[in-house]
Amino acid sequence: MNRKLLTTAVCTALVSAVAPAYAQQANAASNEDSITKIEAVTVTGSRISNPNVVSPAPVSVLTAEDIKATGAVNIGDLLTTMPQLATTFTMGNSGRFIGTAGVAMQDLRNLGTARTLVLVNGRRMVGASAGTSAVDTNLIPADWVERVEVITGGASAVYGADAVSGVVNFILKKKYEGANAHVQIGDSQHGGFKERLFSFTAGTNFADDRGNVAISVEHSQQDPLWFPDRFGRQNYATVLTPGGAYDGLLLPNSRNYIYTTGGAFSTAFDSRGNPNPRVPSQRYVFNPDGSVRKQRFDGIYDNRNNCQDCEGLTNNETQLQPDYKRTTVSSVASFDLSQDHRLYFEGMYSKVASKSYGSAAFAGANNYHIIEKDNAYIRPDLATLTADMDYIRITRDDLDSGLRGEDTERQTARLVFGIEGAAFGSESGWLYDASVNYGRTQERRRNLNNRIMERFYAGLDAVVDPSSGQIVCRSKIDPTHVNESFYNNTSSPDGIISPEVAASCIPFSIFGDGAINPAAREWFNATTISKARLTQFVAGGSLTNNNLFDLPAGPISFGAGVEYRRETSETNNDPLDISGQTFLNAIPSARGSYNVREVWTEVAVPLLHDIPLIKSLTVGAAARYSKYDTIGSTRAWRYNLDWAINDSLRIRGNMSAAVRAPNIDELFGGQSQNFGIVDDPCDPTEIPNGKDPAVRARNCAALGLPADFIDRIGSSNEGLQGSNPDLDPETGRSWTAGFVFTPTFLEGFGFNVDYWKIRIENAISAPTFQETADHCVDSPSGIDNIYCRNAQRRADGQLDFLTSINQNISLIETDGVDIAAYYTHDLWGGRMRWDLNATKVLSYDDYPFQEDPEDNIDRLKTLGYPEWKATLRAGYSRDNWDVNWSTRFASGGLRVSNESYASNPKQTNVSWAGSGVFHDMRGSYTFKDTGLQIYGGVTNVFDSDPPVNLFGTGFGSGLYDQIGRAYYVGLNYKFN
Repeated sequence: MNRKLLTTAVCTALVSAVAPAYAQQANAASNEDSITKIEAVTVTGSRISNPNVVSPAPVSVLTAEDIKATGAVNIGDLLTTMPQLATTFTMGNSGRFIGTAGVAMQDLRNLGTARTLVLVNGRRMVGASAGTSAVDTNLIPADWVERVEVITGGASAVYGADAVSGVVNFILKKKYEGANAHVQIGDSQHGGFKERLFSFTAGTNFADDRGNVAISVEHSQQDPLWFPDRFGRQNYATVLTPGGAYDGLLLPNSRNYIYTTGGAFSTAFDSRGNPNPRVPSQRYVFNPDGSVRKQRFDGIYDNRNNCQDCEGLTNNETQLQPDYKRTTVSSVASFDLSQDHRLYFEGMYSKVASKSYGSAAFAGANNYHIIEKDNAYIRPDLATLTADMDYIRITRDDLDSGLRGEDTERQTARLVFGIEGAAFGSESGWLYDASVNYGRTQERRRNLNNRIMERFYAGLDAVVDPSSGQIVCRSKIDPTHVNESFYNNTSSPDGIISPEVAASCIPFSIFGDGAINPAAREWFNATTISKARLTQFVAGGSLTNNNLFDLPAGPISFGAGVEYRRETSETNNDPLDISGQTFLNAIPSARGSYNVREVWTEVAVPLLHDIPLIKSLTVGAAARYSKYDTIGSTRAWRYNLDWAINDSLRIRGNMSAAVRAPNIDELFGGQSQNFGIVDDPCDPTEIPNGKDPAVRARNCAALGLPADFIDRIGSSNEGLQGSNPDLDPETGRSWTAGFVFTPTFLEGFGFNVDYWKIRIENAISAPTFQETADHCVDSPSGIDNIYCRNAQRRADGQLDFLTSINQNISLIETDGVDIAAYYTHDLWGGRMRWDLNATKVLSYDDYPFQEDPEDNIDRLKTLGYPEWKATLRAGYSRDNWDVNWSTRFASGGLRVSNESYASNPKQTNVSWAGSGVFHDMRGSYTFKDTGLQIYGGVTNVFDSDPPVNLFGTGFGSGLYDQIGRAYYVGLNYKFN
């Protein structure tokens, strides 16, 4: 049935000639034949190709010249410097999630990559991350780009789902004649970080210039960048000083003292009889030979695990940039069947290899390793110190077990076949475009040094075999013994080591840096394999007429079309990971798919023309109806106004309703085990922290908990997180209003200001384990709610298991102003160019539970949500010389939430991250009549560092340049 419907959709598209129109802007041609009419001007954000219609929403453009002026090797990081786009995924912070290292997914207005639609020549591209439709923009070949257009506001009526916050549209070359070679090499001032780029482009016309075919091969790569190379051996931590509870200072040479590479422990206990690691006077560490000594504390320390001039965890093994290689082959072809009809083709194949490393594995849910008192590696000094302890609890960064990493290979292919032309003859005014679009991404990820938890804890429990006097794993001689570390740090039901693991077990010590022997490391680590495959098929078409019929103010423009789209995603994880036997916890395989059938229409109607204060006044509208096989039908619409007061001033406005269908991962990604630390809201110390303490106390009593209930869970709580097949679509509203000023009295100058506002309701989110527990007992309506059902308790009342799955429970609202100005003028016999692009965000409010409008998180001016973000470019060209200077700016923000800062203003010293200002320069010289251009540049000219303790590896710190000053040189050669 699905195959039949698919065939019908394709045939309908090709026969009736209604397919998605690509968004492009062509130069006006001198002749007026119908092929020229096919190439009429269109703008991103509209399907109508009327030269008199401007974009109904703000459009920011990054040209090919802008891209070249930056020396960008991979385009993803460059886009995140644009004020409209967030730094959610940069090359430096993309490794925050499993399987995303090296992926650049764009995020408009900080509303999420799932709500930003990325197009290539106005058409969709297959996603890069399993279960999503988010595109890896690093795959786009930099030398194949003509420009990038970014529009703000809901564009679902024009382009369909995922365009809630806007659209990023890559306009690539459609044809090329000649040949060009481009080579660039770069190096950084810090460490061995190097970049290389090579590309070759060639194209030719054929069949008396009726056809054109072109191909481009581009290879880019970068070496990894490590923390010590960039930042040396510095370490910073916020240490609470004796001045007050929140009077903390961000101090150099500070760190977390709980963890060390050689292992540490405490002989202190808290009031409940549990080990208390936060008593420095009773903390001990191990020397490399396994002997014990006092942990060094030469400076101040606090009760939150941080200290200055002491021993503890450092950043020295942190990777700032992954090892990355990309090869992309792109091709285009077109052929004029006649004066009225043209065939076209677009193809792309990209292969990416990235290798990234994170931290070493560490203790699991309880954050410490449990060593029994008869362990074979316990020396007399350790035995004496721990004589009164039942177990020895070791906190440790297991660096000698090997850094965990991901070695990933991704292959992405995309094919587009289409036909365009004059639908009913060259004089009819009707233009059509019909196409089919297929894309596929395949990923193979090797999870390096993935600890098999049972093996690790079996080898850790080492004893002396009485019969042989040799050190062996206890499970070999006592197969029924309960391994306390295995039981407490995994989901093992009984803590008993299996016979298979016991038979091959290799014992080892963790007492001292480098104590884990290589044979044991090879035995308990595994390289697990995860594979993913995504496919996308799109077929459809459009029919447009820019002269449907005339009104006194001008002709009406009309467009309509249909589209069929099918997305699939499949992830197959290693059996070890699926079963939860590795450090990655239990990660199930997942698969899912959906298809959608859509109909859309758009119209632009001129109302007034050439009267006082109105040179032209046009209103427009668009609507789209979609039917999904997962969520049913959705509707989106848009109204817009374009008012040209005179030749210098134009006012525009837009109001739209957008939708986002849940993606495959949100619906079918599966549910997996996770752990999280939860402070039980029913503990007497937490009751006063409720929104209404009386409501919280009443609900805790209704759960059957006594007033003196004590939270005795001293470790992480186990739970379940993941997808929900019963999700509904998100709905959004967006508004834009602004003006464009291009004064006739100042040639080459333009200025525009646009206000925008976006509101997303029924936003899909998953509450944290803590939010689930809190919301259960903070509900005024009692405990009969989904959150209490998701916060299971044991018979003794302790929180046992929490469930946090995707739900339509949130609301997000943000607004701001975009400002852009450009000016081009003659100067000293050459040409000067100025370009300013800035965004001021006025508000960003996140409501985790939309039914509770008082539960509001104000994210504006916090790290990653800057109030101001801007780029300023200046360029000067004269004769064969061209020089460029660009400045990137992002305003600073709080390192803590606005709510936390408001309640604890003494955090000022440690809570603010300053603004980031980074400068780049480039110069080039073109040898006349040779086709050769040489160039060179410097990024981060002044070697500016990010704010203290921010290294570009987190979501918010991605705003800042982490590489430091870097240099590049290159050449372009165009063959004659």
